[in-house]
Amino acid sequence: MRSTDDWGRWGGVLIAILAAVAALSLVMPRLLGVAAGPEVEIITALKATEKDGLELAIPGAGTPLTSKGHHFARITVNVEPGGKRAVAWATLDFTGRLDRTEVSSLGVERVPFVRRGREWMPEGLAAPRLAAVVRALEFRRRALDSGDVKALEALRAPGAQVDGGGGEEAAEVEKVLELRRRRYRAEAWFLRLERDEAVASEMWRLEGELPSRPVDDRGQRRLSLIRSGEEFLFSPGLM
Repeated sequence: MRSTDDWGRWGGVLIAILAAVAALSLVMPRLLGVAAGPEVEIITALKATEKDGLELAIPGAGTPLTSKGHHFARITVNVEPGGKRAVAWATLDFTGRLDRTEVSSLGVERVPFVRRGREWMPEGLAAPRLAAVVRALEFRRRALDSGDVKALEALRAPGAQVDGGGGEEAAEVEKVLELRRRRYRAEAWFLRLERDEAVASEMWRLEGELPSRPVDDRGQRRLSLIRSGEEFLFSPGLM
């Protein structure tokens, strides 16, 4: 039979082995990341959001754009000289909500990354182009809802031709602005994002009052946006 001293020695060895395994489990992911390079770390970081979910802050909106489900695919990574910054290009398939508006998007996403300590993480949002398009759409909706023509015009791309000279857009805007107790709501946005432009299909609802009758109209319209720096603006029209 083993003596008490023998069992004590074996117990000490077992504790040392367990401690070594625990320490290795903490160190190995970092060692593997270093061995694999920044490309694998950045791809892993993007793919991890699919399990954790996305919440994208939209300036001016009361609630974030929140994913119900999303998927990054065809990810490529360009690391800048110096190895401290990188850009990930990917295809993003996204479904979610901004407050009461359903959002569905498919297209190109560009995500800047920065190395902080030993980890790579998005410099800002994990889907900045999607957030920029949704921001433009939400600002437009709010401008129509409040009747703020100046704010609406600020969303038009420089040099965009208004109406092609036909006056249809002005008539559509006037149809909204003439209502009392006006409420303009986007029930859904269906988006397609390319590298420098986006197309949005908006399911809208307009409620209000005319002197002669109440109004409760619904419809669908197609909107085009182009990239201007880090934001997207409407071109050619706002309606």
